[in-house]
Amino acid sequence: MICHPLSATACALLLAGTLSAPLSALAAAKPKAAAAAAPASDTPAAVSRDPACTTTRSRSADGRIGYFRHCPDSPDMVSFRGGSYRMGDGVGNGQGFEHPAHEVTIKPFAIGRYEVTRGEYQACVDAGGCTAPMTPPEAPEAGARHPVNSITWHQAKAYVAWLAQRSGRPYRLPTEAEWEYAARAGSEAHYTWALSQMEAVTCMHANALDLSAAARHPELTWSIPCDDGFPETAPVGSFPPNRWGVHDMIGNVWEWVEDCWHPDYTGAPTDGRAWLDSGEGANCKKRVNRGGGWGNGASALRLSSRDADPAGNHSSGLGFRVAVSVAAPPPAAAPAPAPVPAP
Repeated sequence: MICHPLSATACALLLAGTLSAPLSALAAAKPKAAAAAAPASDTPAAVSRDPACTTTRSRSADGRIGYFRHCPDSPDMVSFRGGSYRMGDGVGNGQGFEHPAHEVTIKPFAIGRYEVTRGEYQACVDAGGCTAPMTPPEAPEAGARHPVNSITWHQAKAYVAWLAQRSGRPYRLPTEAEWEYAARAGSEAHYTWALSQMEAVTCMHANALDLSAAARHPELTWSIPCDDGFPETAPVGSFPPNRWGVHDMIGNVWEWVEDCWHPDYTGAPTDGRAWLDSGEGANCKKRVNRGGGWGNGASALRLSSRDADPAGNHSSGLGFRVAVSVAAPPPAAAPAPAPVPAP
């Protein structure tokens, strides 16, 4: 939610969480936002399952979290059994479109350990399943381990369709409810780190508009007074994961999800599925994105913060991560009956 199209006063109010900016302003406010000339197809040409796609597994450095990967150059994934949580602004001082907070039950799924990288996306481009990012990155941010950006929602959909065909697995974009479930990792607060230490520790946890970014972009005047060393995107995994082993859910780049835009959560699904229904205020020409990016201050980094852009738009602060449906674990077996003592 870069504020340069807004007045200084409106920008300050928006970032403080006291102004509900219209979505047209928020969409225009991401760094270097632009509309694509024409939507890319969501469905690539038919791809045979790649025999090189076999599941490999790894663990986090501390051994707590297990990850898996279906193809040699596909994203690392972390799976969740699912559960219930409170979605939206439960603290009470967020934007109107973050309300009402509501209980959601999530089915088992897996989500990318990181945002999709330039290297992972390039594999799809090389195979003919994807089109190139709409805008080339600045040279320092062009590395294969940086998150791919300048990607439209249609291009993100084409990537997950290609990956699903190649791997034989049901890859897709995460739903907004799944995204927030994974981002919160059990937290009910605004952030996964201490709010009282916001300015001191943000740069230890997320790539936001810090002093390095402000030095490159002096027109962005809402920087956080710390320095993470990255003027724009950072290589994925540069910051610690949340409690559930997922990196960069907050900051670096905003992330497209499956859902259509709705002006608030009134009538939202409670079962974790994507909200695609038409209704009052619904707009499926706009798709939701979450998480904040390298050009954002504290307000956009809140766990309940949400935004939307036309599906054909792209930005240097906008990327995505993938999800995949997983089977529910089998129910626990009933304990064997105790042996009957002999008479």
